[in-house]
Amino acid sequence: MKLENPILNDPAALAQRTFFWEKIRSLFTGLIEIIWQPGASVALLVAIRYYGVDSELKSLISASNPIGFLVTPMSLSLFAALKRPINEVMGVLFIVAGLCLFAITVVDNAFWFVVGSVLASVVMAQYVPMYTEMYSRNFTTTLRGNRISTVFIIGGAVSIVANLIVGELLDYRLEMYKVVMAVGAISCWFSAFCLMRIPSEPLNASEVGMPWKSLSLAWKDKLFGWLLSSWMLLGFGNLMTLPLRTEYMANPRFGVDASNQMILFITGAVPLLCRLASSRILGKLFDRWNLVNLRIMLNVMFLFSVMAFFSTKNLWVMGLSMALLGTAMAGGRIAWSLWVTKLAPPGQTSAYMTVHMFTTGLRGTLGPFVGFALIENYSAMQVSGLGSLLIIISTLMFIPARTHMDLRGRELDAMALDPRRS
Repeated sequence: MKLENPILNDPAALAQRTFFWEKIRSLFTGLIEIIWQPGASVALLVAIRYYGVDSELKSLISASNPIGFLVTPMSLSLFAALKRPINEVMGVLFIVAGLCLFAITVVDNAFWFVVGSVLASVVMAQYVPMYTEMYSRNFTTTLRGNRISTVFIIGGAVSIVANLIVGELLDYRLEMYKVVMAVGAISCWFSAFCLMRIPSEPLNASEVGMPWKSLSLAWKDKLFGWLLSSWMLLGFGNLMTLPLRTEYMANPRFGVDASNQMILFITGAVPLLCRLASSRILGKLFDRWNLVNLRIMLNVMFLFSVMAFFSTKNLWVMGLSMALLGTAMAGGRIAWSLWVTKLAPPGQTSAYMTVHMFTTGLRGTLGPFVGFALIENYSAMQVSGLGSLLIIISTLMFIPARTHMDLRGRELDAMALDPRRS
């Protein structure tokens, strides 16, 4: 089929153009990420130390991105109905998110700070399934992990430097968070500019399907459903403890009471540096390994990180724990972004990703609320113990899926060679 944009008919040129603009965009996403980065959120730190909000609002900020994931089945169906190229839709989402962040700099009020930061995060979450679809269409199977790891490395390097600078700014004056949010808004707008220059086609409404019909894939495709269940336990155990790291280091109740710069350095810069160092090799492992083998290895890293962090008040041990977390997150981020491409039949990547994001939204929304509620009544060690138990159960569930993933890979390779089988 002849497509309107000639470059869409040239896979090599399309991949080259996409990769070029993605590398440029990653410079700006690295600045955006520090606002909501898991376990080291600037938004959460400001909410704790500048506005002193209660546990419910802290939980809401921590859960804002997953809350956005819950909306993706409906938003994806709407975007498909618009029949606009997905790069344009993603660009508009970044523009809106930037406006929300800019609004935070205008009003000095706890309520509007929470509303603005949560809305921006929810809007940003809507672009993720289209982003995965773009990678699925614009890069071959053997290039996806390698390409996305390069993008993550660039963004991570920017975030490391940004964490150090932002920590220093917030220690100087907490009111400087407004400058951080303004930079985030501008970065959103530049990201939109880059996305607009990546050639893409509209989403296919028939492939996306009705919002709730897509969710039926979780039980129609038994392997997909089993992996989703395993991922749910892992994510819940991990996500309920991630925002607590900032709480643990910032709240004097726990006896650490570190400076803003030290909090952002240990919970932000250290894991980002390790993510940066390991992204390339883990991206290649994603392309070459059985997905389940990679997932089990990452689970073990998450497990030891959770157990170590909350068992000490020693900053060096916390730093080592976060280094392990960062390495695990490098592979976890790649696997999370692209794993459905190893399961979904041709043309159904967005539908599968939507279901994955919906379940991520469920655990990510509930996790912080449960974590903050538990830590009000139990020790940090007890809460981390529960998170560790869930990760262990998840790992045991992944093991039986290894053989089935090999079979699915051969089936998809056959479909790629003979489109009639899809």
